Amino acid sequence: MKMKSIAYARLEHDFPDATVELESGIDGRIADVLLTFDTPRKPYGKGIAIEAQYRNLSKDTEAVTDHYLQHDYSVAWLDEDDFSAYDVDLSGILTVWPYALPTRSNTEGYPEVTKWLWQEKSSSVSLEIPIPGEYWGSFDKSDEWVTVAQQDLRRKGRAWATVSRSPTGQLTLQLGKKDWGWDGDTHRVTVQLEDSDTQELRSFTDNLERLAFGPDRPSEEDRERPWHDLTTAWFAGSPRVTSWLSASLSPDDDVVLSLGKKHPKETDRVSVQIDDTATQALDDLTTLLERAFELEA
Repeated sequence: MKMKSIAYARLEHDFPDATVELESGIDGRIADVLLTFDTPRKPYGKGIAIEAQYRNLSKDTEAVTDHYLQHDYSVAWLDEDDFSAYDVDLSGILTVWPYALPTRSNTEGYPEVTKWLWQEKSSSVSLEIPIPGEYWGSFDKSDEWVTVAQQDLRRKGRAWATVSRSPTGQLTLQLGKKDWGWDGDTHRVTVQLEDSDTQELRSFTDNLERLAFGPDRPSEEDRERPWHDLTTAWFAGSPRVTSWLSASLSPDDDVVLSLGKKHPKETDRVSVQIDDTATQALDDLTTLLERAFELEA
């Protein structure tokens, strides 16, 4: 109810000339919060249907989304991560335009050129182009941090991993996140990597995909409480610094990634919630790191 109330208040604030209702129906389908315009408005259509998900994974999201779009209503699926104490992130609204366009299964009435564009074409071709050493060398800028690549670790952003080159020339891995809210704080930890760490990171990513999002994810009965450790990568570090990347299941069944480093007198750590897109993101960054170390060698 708190999630619904926050979404209700946010819609009232953003669309003061529209009608907002709690648990209102659209042709037999009850939305948690429903906003309706007096006249259709681009790109939202007749209005916006809000579905607040709280530990309820039984809804057929595809069928429900299609129902709203077919009735000219945009839709937003919100979960706990979209909410702060008194606000909600509505950037993920799926709007009527362009998502309610007809599919290519029904092309009657369209020009012939449109029908041709919708036809299945030959499969795409992938070509691997190695990065020239001169291009990689251009990143070597003294007294500067140079971001080489950055990947989001969940679909709705606010959590990322970054590969950078430090002012002293070392390759680094950073894990970061931004708190919810208009002026949310940013948290990040950066660790130095060695050539040997790429294999450790590759193994970690494979384990993450299998244990967190694959068939080997532990059952409720097999988990330690309250947190269950899935896998950990220990990096080379240095005589005075120990660094690691770990993945765990939280008490709420979320997958949480943590990057940490321990100095003689203190420990720095940042933890971020991720989804299944993180494994591909980490895999891409690992490939980039392998190539970078090869060029430096």
